[in-house]
Amino acid sequence: MATDKETLRLENLFGAMSLALVDKMEKAFADETGFGPSAVAAVIQIGSEPGLTIETLRRMIALSHSATVRLVDQLVASDLVLRAGGVEGDKRARSLQLTEVGQVLFDKSLAARRAVIERAFKGLKPEETEQLGRLVEKLLPALVDLGDDQDVVCRVCDQGVCDQDRCPIAFMS
Repeated sequence: MATDKETLRLENLFGAMSLALVDKMEKAFADETGFGPSAVAAVIQIGSEPGLTIETLRRMIALSHSATVRLVDQLVASDLVLRAGGVEGDKRARSLQLTEVGQVLFDKSLAARRAVIERAFKGLKPEETEQLGRLVEKLLPALVDLGDDQDVVCRVCDQGVCDQDRCPIAFMS
């Protein structure tokens, strides 16, 4: 059993690792794409689910409605996103889709994310990687609140590789 000092040290290590991962990922996004984390998250979400509305995107990237509209305006002006026709009978709710340039940015963003994570895993043996996966599946639900938070934590994930039958967040509700 860990002593209090060992537990506190583990908390420090876990917190430092979490921040280092986020910092390295955001730097990789900026270096590879020239865009900040909210823009990259928006492109990844739109690329993962073409046809999103601004309201759905807003919830997924945890911005206010007005900030999301401004962000989408910037992405449209940068030729990354298109606003398509109305959604579900509401002509005001426009669906969002990536342009060809946006698709390239989507691919670069996921590659940048993957490179950071591969760097973090590089020192692990295959069995340690498997063990880490099992531990993260246990820890993640404790850090995620029901509702919009479930989408927010996955805002820069590669949705195409997720096995929804094993998602520790999907089964929280």
